[in-house]
Amino acid sequence: MAGKTKKDGLSAGNGSVVIGGNVERSNVVVGNNNVVSNKSIQLAAYFEIIVQAVENTQLAPADKLDVKAELQEIQTALEAPTPDETFLARRFRNIKRMAPDIVDVAFETLKNPIGGVAEVIKRVAKKMTEDANAG
Repeated sequence: MAGKTKKDGLSAGNGSVVIGGNVERSNVVVGNNNVVSNKSIQLAAYFEIIVQAVENTQLAPADKLDVKAELQEIQTALEAPTPDETFLARRFRNIKRMAPDIVDVAFETLKNPIGGVAEVIKRVAKKMTEDANAG
């Protein structure tokens, strides 16, 4: 009865792994010579937060398109097995020239998604206050 317990009725052979409970949104790595890469990170949702921040700026439509194109290139680069830091730095510098606030939102969102959402909310609230005081 190796690998079988009376309590849960699960059976596993030699070298097998049995996992109980909810493993939704978990990474389970088992075996020898495993490699875990950033491909398991779902960046698209984080970049949606950043793109929404771009949409909420006062940038000209052409500049919004340019910033979003730079963000798409950054996302693609970050999804590579070994992101090119020089390439990423150039993309972020380009965005900073056009929209410095977006670079702040992007860094905060990518470092800490909840912090990024909070940064967007803070900036929207500030803009609303400025608009209310101007009118």
